[in-house]
Formats: sequence, C-alpha cells, structure tokens
Amino acid sequence: MYDILITSLPDMDKDKPAAGPAYLKGYLEQHGFKVKVVDGNLIGNIDKLMLNIDKYEFKWLGISVFSYMQKEIALELGSYYENVIYGGPGVTQEWTEKNYIRGDGEKALLEFLNGNHFYPGINGRPPVQLDDLSHMPDYSDTINEHEYFQVVLRGSTGCVRNCTFCDIANTWDKFKFVDGKTLANNMHKLYEQTGVKIISFSDSLVNGSMKQFRELCSELASRETKIEWNGQFIAKTKKSFSEADFDNLAASGCTGLTIGIESGSESVRHHMRKKFSNEDLYYFVDNILSRGISIKFLLIVGYPTETEEDFEDTKKLLTKYAKFSDLVAVSLDIMRIEHDTPIETDFEDLFTGTGHDWENELSDLQTRFKRFIDIFEHAENLGYQFPYHAHNKKQRFMRYVQGEKVVL
Repeated sequence: MYDILITSLPDMDKDKPAAGPAYLKGYLEQHGFKVKVVDGNLIGNIDKLMLNIDKYEFKWLGISVFSYMQKEIALELGSYYENVIYGGPGVTQEWTEKNYIRGDGEKALLEFLNGNHFYPGINGRPPVQLDDLSHMPDYSDTINEHEYFQVVLRGSTGCVRNCTFCDIANTWDKFKFVDGKTLANNMHKLYEQTGVKIISFSDSLVNGSMKQFRELCSELASRETKIEWNGQFIAKTKKSFSEADFDNLAASGCTGLTIGIESGSESVRHHMRKKFSNEDLYYFVDNILSRGISIKFLLIVGYPTETEEDFEDTKKLLTKYAKFSDLVAVSLDIMRIEHDTPIETDFEDLFTGTGHDWENELSDLQTRFKRFIDIFEHAENLGYQFPYHAHNKKQRFMRYVQGEKVVL
C-alpha cells in the first residue's frame, strides 16, 4: 500500500517526463512516505492511464497538472477516485475542486499527508516558496517504465522580471537558485542515476543570476564527462553578456534555449516590461545561433497594446530568421488576461473582460484568433519547427472561437 500514487497526464512534452512527480517522490520518501509515480505522459488516453493506476493500492491519488490545457482531463480522472489532490503549474487560483496545491509542492504535500490541510499553498492559501532547492528528483519509477532521452532538473524558482502578462510572482515572489557548482554536481548525479545524458531545466530562466550562470557554465565546461542541457533564457542588454559568456555557454554543453520574445515590436515589449530592445534581441539571437545552439521563440499574439503594425513587426522577426529555421522552433499563444497579474491590476483601463474573452478598440477574440492563424501559417511557410502540442492548441482555439466549451 502506497501512501500516495502521483500521476502525470497525457499529451504534453512527450520527449521528457514530468518533473513534479519525481521531485515529490524524492522529497516525500526522505520523510518516510511510500510513493509510487505513474508516468501518464506517454499513455495515450485516460482509460489506459486508469488501467496503470489501478494496478496499485494507495491512500491518496496525486494528479500533477502541467498545463491549463490539461484541466479537463485532470478533473475527469479525479472524478473516478476518492482521496484526490491536484497540483502543478496548471492548477490555477480558480481551481474548482477541493484538495489542491499551488506553488512548491514538496513541503505542502508533506504537511497535507501528515494531516495539516491548512498549510500555505493548500486549497487557495497563498503558497510559501522553498528556501532549499538542492534536493534531487527521483525518476526511478518513470525510467523503469519508459525510455526518455532527457530528464528535467530545477536550478531556480521565481523570476527576475515581473512581466505584465505573467502570474509567476503570485507563486514565487523571489528569485531563488542553487549555486552553480552544486547545480553542476546535481546534473552529473542525475546522469549517474538515470543514464540519461540530456538535462532540461524547468526554471523560468537559467540566467537570472549571472554569477550562478557563469559558475555553472564554467563547471560544466571543465568536466571530462559532457552533459547536454537546455532551458529557458532571458535576453538582456548587450552590456550584460559578453562574447566570452556566449563561448562559455556553448562549451558548457548547452544545445537549446527557449526565449520569451513575445513580440517583434519594441513598444509592445516595453509595455510588457521585457526590458530589451530589438538591438539587444538580435545580439543575443545571432550569437546563440552562430554557435549552433537551437532556440525556441515564445510569442504572444494580441497583447492589449498591439496594433496591426506591431503584429506585422512580429511577422517580420520570423522572416528575418527564416534562414535559421532548422535551428529555430516557434511556440505561439493568444493573449490571455490572467487573474491578479500586473496587466489586470495595473492596466485595467486598457480592456474590458478577462481570460481570453477581453476586448478593446485594438482587438477582440476574433481579431486575435485571425492573427494567430495568420502568424502560425506564416511560420509554417517559412519552415519553422513547432512544439509537439502546437497543432492541438490551434484546434482547441478554433473550437473555442466557434463557441464550444473548451478549457484554454
């Protein structure tokens, strides 16, 4: 009998396992709980997932919700079981079922299993950020069941920015990180434990602390055993990052970076508080691509200040880098007004409505969806790559715009 069985859900990033269940298993078992992880990521549907879950006896079922796109399947799965608790990035402040955790789940879930259901982070209470991030995930259940070529590690929580559209500050109010040498050691430990030689960082950004980042890259570059890694990266001003930093980055084993560009328009990014110019952006992208490191562009269509000209600037950005489409992937989203984010609390005069159903004189949902399809097809025609779930997201938006009840 397991104290808790924790499962991830189907149809997200099939190239790597969900990190949340592995971190919870590693943490809870250190405190005497017996934990089983079922990796639902590579299981095609909820019926097959339930067959896997039902092989085991457990007191609690933990459902790890990686994305808001998984809300429907998470709630459906939970409806078949008693003693269910939800957690993960896809669990929002408006979660409709009892027993859920937001923010760092390790300590909160430990308290929950010990009978303290009033600990911060549980059932709508503001979460408390973990101070010590150095503990390791335990992928033993997952690796024994499935073959993955990369696994996920955490080097930091929080962010050094407070972008208007983002709710990260509601969960992690400070940027906290593992020092570079410890993080490099953890990468090599994870390789020794799993045999997987590619690490994907779950951090909001891997270069929030340049001191940590430089130390990490130097440590990795100096070691005989080379480990490949990828993560989310922030473009900064040119003066913050030297040519030597880019060389060190390449020597460290970095093979891919995801950059939250969001828009090709400087004015839109300025309002978002992104804090980098087009000159800065081109400097970072050119230096990264010239070293053979792939990039994923994160782009948002239809920010409240976005004009048609601003939108065309984003299309021009994709046209500019089309010759590197073999190294560049594009991840597109439509602007959503998230609850209690700076765009909602500080700029409510810019729009009416919430979620995806907001509008102003510059756009409404139909306009934003039309731009989304336009830039999606533009990127496709230029030869860009897309994440696994991109076409599924496109279909979900189409159904939503047509009036179906689809969770976005």
